[in-house]
Parts: sequence; C-alpha cells; structure tokens
Amino acid sequence: MAVRQPRVRVEAPRRPPWQSRYHGVRMTPEQYIALPEEKPYLEYVDGMVVQKPMVNSEHRKLVGKLDFAFGLYQQSHGGTFGPEGRVRAGTPATFRIPDTAYWAPGRPSGDDSLPTLAVEVRSPGQTAAELRAKCRFFRRNGVDACWLVDPEARNVEVFEGGQDAAVLAEPATLTSAHLPGFALPLRELFAVLES
Repeated sequence: MAVRQPRVRVEAPRRPPWQSRYHGVRMTPEQYIALPEEKPYLEYVDGMVVQKPMVNSEHRKLVGKLDFAFGLYQQSHGGTFGPEGRVRAGTPATFRIPDTAYWAPGRPSGDDSLPTLAVEVRSPGQTAAELRAKCRFFRRNGVDACWLVDPEARNVEVFEGGQDAAVLAEPATLTSAHLPGFALPLRELFAVLES
C-alpha cells in the first residue's frame, strides 16, 4: 500500500507593490497599445511588457533641466520637446519611452513618432550597458542622436553620427549637429544636483 506524501504548497512569488502587473507579460503590440496608462511607464520590447524604473530626485532634476534648455531652444528654433513620449520603431514593433526628447521643426511629434534627439538618464538599478543598448536601438531605427546622462559618473555619452558612446565630462558642452545653436554646459546641467 502506497503511503501518501503531504502536498507542499508553493506560492507564486509576489510582485513588489511598485511593480506593474503587466511587467514581464508577453502580448501583441495591439494588446500593449490597449493597456491603461500608468506610472512608471511601460515599454514593449521583444514581445514583452517591461516597466521603466521609478525615478529618483536626481533623475527628475536632470530631466527638468534638459526640458528647460529644450524650451529655451524651442523659442528661437521651433520644434517640440517633452518627457516620456512613446516611440515606435523596429520590426517587429517595439515601443520605447525616452526620458525626454526633442523633435525638430517639421518632424512629426505625435504618439509613436521618432524624435530628432532622445535622452536617457540613468536611474538607480539601471546599468549603463542596458541604456547604451537602448540608445543604439534608437539610432538604428531613425533617431538622429541620443544622449545617455549618468548622474553618478557626472558625464554624458553621445550617440550621433560616427560617435558611439563618446564620453563627455566637464568642462564639455552638450551640442548636436541636429540642434544647431543648442549648447548646454555639463557644469550647468549637473549643477542642479547640488540644489
């Protein structure tokens, strides 16, 4: 006669309360587009929903400073800018959300459009390698330039033209051939972290 063994109940791992229930879920692009908007925002990569990391105060200050600089630039040069605009690119469809971006005059700037310049700011828990891959993805798919801002290292990696992760540090100034006349000294950018 067989002896019954007690069943061991195994519970599924619980998601942290800050993590979206959609994070890590496979779905179609159409299902992703139909998801409700929530923060932190959700991206769609390789058929899977991926939650963007939660931002901290350093991240928020840097994006704010960049958007302020883009706003000043827009007043004299036109175009549009703003944080967290969804970008559709690649085949199969991939949806990524840069931390902020700028669209030159005449370039479509609605949902899912490709910006002229995409900017990523490294958050805690993100590696520079994963953000470099994201910048390279943007460049391969029609974004003219991408900047990777690292608040810890206090530098910016530039992806534009023949530059691939070219490191700029103080006293350098952020410029782009695709934003003629734009100039933001790194000293000024990173000064917001001191306040």
